[in-house]
Amino acid sequence: MPDSWAASWAASWAAEAQRFNLNHAPAGSSTGGQFSSGSGGGGAAKGATGSSGKGGAASGNAAKKAQLLAQAKADRDQAHQLEAELSAAQKQTASHTAAAKKATAATKTATATPGKATAHKNAATAHKKLSKHKAHVAHLKHQIHTLLESARALTAEAAKL
Repeated sequence: MPDSWAASWAASWAAEAQRFNLNHAPAGSSTGGQFSSGSGGGGAAKGATGSSGKGGAASGNAAKKAQLLAQAKADRDQAHQLEAELSAAQKQTASHTAAAKKATAATKTATATPGKATAHKNAATAHKKLSKHKAHVAHLKHQIHTLLESARALTAEAAKL
């Protein structure tokens, strides 16, 4: 709410400032920066550049706003794709955990020397897979969070324009 009030106040102040300086000569002219007569230089120069300058700034802001909103949408779309991947990965977490527990139990029950080495190797492999899987899930969550925060920031920046 304060941002919209500040924006409307700035716009009204700018309009008042332009109205006050109607008879001000442009800075680049021979009398630059000085007040001119009522029908003279300042009004004509402003009329030639002022209206096209405003249109250019407004269209520039509109283009920038559209670009920011498009990037925010792209970030949200990418986050949505990663959420689908995260959902699938979270469903696999239970099977990775079960495999690691099973390999650990097999290591504890193995009594023969050749089987014991294989059981330890299988348990280590299963735990490594589980660890990598958990890291992948955490990375996906971080990416999703980063993309959504970026989209929020871009949307807020576009709203200010």
